[in-house]
Amino acid sequence: MNFDIMNKISLLGMIIILLSILTFAHAVEPTKPNIVVMLVDDLGSGDVSCLFSKQVQTPNIDRLANMGVKFTSGYVTVPLCGPSRAGFFSGRYPQRFQFVNNSGGIPTDLPLFPSVMRESGYRTGLIGKWHSSGPMPHERGCFDESLCSPKSSPFIDFHHPTLSRNGVVEQSDVYSTDLFAHEAETFIEKNKNQPFFLTVTFNAPHILKVIKSAQLIRKEYDASVAAGHPIDVPKVPMARPGDLEKFTAQFPGDVARADTVATIFALDQAVGRILDKLKQTGLDQKTMVFFFGDNGGHPENRSENLPLRDYKWSMYEGGIRVPFIAAYPGVFPAGLTFSQPVSSMDIFATCAAQSGSKVPGNLDGIDLTPHLTGIKKSPPHEALFFSLGGDGAVRMDQWKLVLIKGEPTQLFDLTVDEGEKHNLATSNPELVASLTERWKNWYKEMPAVKDSQSEKK
Repeated sequence: MNFDIMNKISLLGMIIILLSILTFAHAVEPTKPNIVVMLVDDLGSGDVSCLFSKQVQTPNIDRLANMGVKFTSGYVTVPLCGPSRAGFFSGRYPQRFQFVNNSGGIPTDLPLFPSVMRESGYRTGLIGKWHSSGPMPHERGCFDESLCSPKSSPFIDFHHPTLSRNGVVEQSDVYSTDLFAHEAETFIEKNKNQPFFLTVTFNAPHILKVIKSAQLIRKEYDASVAAGHPIDVPKVPMARPGDLEKFTAQFPGDVARADTVATIFALDQAVGRILDKLKQTGLDQKTMVFFFGDNGGHPENRSENLPLRDYKWSMYEGGIRVPFIAAYPGVFPAGLTFSQPVSSMDIFATCAAQSGSKVPGNLDGIDLTPHLTGIKKSPPHEALFFSLGGDGAVRMDQWKLVLIKGEPTQLFDLTVDEGEKHNLATSNPELVASLTERWKNWYKEMPAVKDSQSEKK
């Protein structure tokens, strides 16, 4: 055979092999999922219709649950806004860095979720409430874009929000929930051709401002419920103009409750707008979406936790267990109800693992994916720990230990007693001793700071 022909055939073969290798390499190159996290404020588990009650209809939150996973034992780190959010952003117990009340802050040298994603090539954005002392989001090097509270605060005006866009303060006359949805849609559209990580921290349905002591409201509310006639809790109206009238007939004589449900109605619509935008841009199958509350509801804002016991600031389930949903089409099973305890700390580790980002060492959160897909049968956490104001709690398997200052130790089996009504401590002394020791050992790992409940927002 002619050598020139042989050489050409050999060269052609090498080119085909090389192209095959390059094509295969491109085919198996991992795709970075987009990430959207929606964090809501003081929403009760009894106010999401895919959980305990149909009194309040949330079709778009329910839609997200049908797309993915509904966590029926989803927890936050602290039953209080500021440190709870810090647990999410850091993937750690906030007690580790002494953020134990609303006046605390996230250390500037701590690797945060958005900074890790940014270093991994993501465009990062924050829209909504910011509640951490110290540098503001645009000063932390975490976010490429931010529209948030101009200073660390529990409050955003629903009707005329004053916000900071990348450090420049501006005021809007757009209802805050609608504004945040619009800004989220704009961010998604602008960044649809690159990986992005967007956090939308809605202020709904948190109260607009303090009218009366929250503890006094709680006492008055509990007394009125026990007497069989809930009170119309005093609060500044929060609902979008025109929405309150849609719910007044459902809650006769309880305008505060109707106002809150109208506020949740607008929130659910905002969730729907964000989901619709992902679908419109063709990103719905390529995006991880998380939705969770920062703590339980409270009579002060008239959100509902039932059948869970107690409210925000509490070690009972109504304080620390929250609406918690995640969707990632093709990876997380659609329509799954996951009953094992998980934490908002886990969102960081899960997204970092799925995006191929470098996970910082010593995270308390874990990657939930193998547990959701069935690769791992064990619970994601051996135990979860909680503390606030000197009170504590442990959740391990079906058991819940509650340690309240000045009160007997309490133990509940949540599989049969979700409302924590039957204390089983005296009949399970060895389990109580074991869980108490676990909590003490965990607490010893935390810096020696004094927990405080002095700030109640």
